[in-house]
Amino acid sequence: MKITLRNFHRYISLLISVQLLLWTVSGIYFSFNKIENVRGEQYLVKGLDALEQSPELSEKLSFEESMTIIEERTTLSPINVVLIEDPKRGSEYRGRDLPLYKVVSVNEDDEEINVYQNPFSGEVVAIRSTQWRLWDLMWGLHIMDWIDRDNIGNIWLKIFSFIALFTSVSGIVLFFYRK
Repeated sequence: MKITLRNFHRYISLLISVQLLLWTVSGIYFSFNKIENVRGEQYLVKGLDALEQSPELSEKLSFEESMTIIEERTTLSPINVVLIEDPKRGSEYRGRDLPLYKVVSVNEDDEEINVYQNPFSGEVVAIRSTQWRLWDLMWGLHIMDWIDRDNIGNIWLKIFSFIALFTSVSGIVLFFYRK
């Protein structure tokens, strides 16, 4: 079988079309969702000063104190507090300094929201909801880093980007080149 540019273009297009679809769907999702809402900023009480951070503070807040701060600083209702001391690959709190308090809370619609809090200062460092989890999934598909969802320079993204470029250019050439 003779391999021609047209046949090569046809089969490589099948391969790349799935990733092009994922890039398009995730890009549309990003453009229709405000990043502020994904980050959970709508749950923060407006107009409050940032918590004072004291460098000499060495004791962790109690779970009760932690929940009180979340009640005061957000519109959420805390249910439970868990201490996180070990990093977990691909977690909602990745990239944050540990230890953290994970304050499981609910919003007015009874949706479970995780609030990650500095256990020494009480500062809210991240808010994670279903909307954030969907955004994070779409981001992982978009950058082709399915586990950590942090590496925008990974080899898969580079390879598929070049294949997409080749497919586009060869398609344009083939459009104008007729037998």
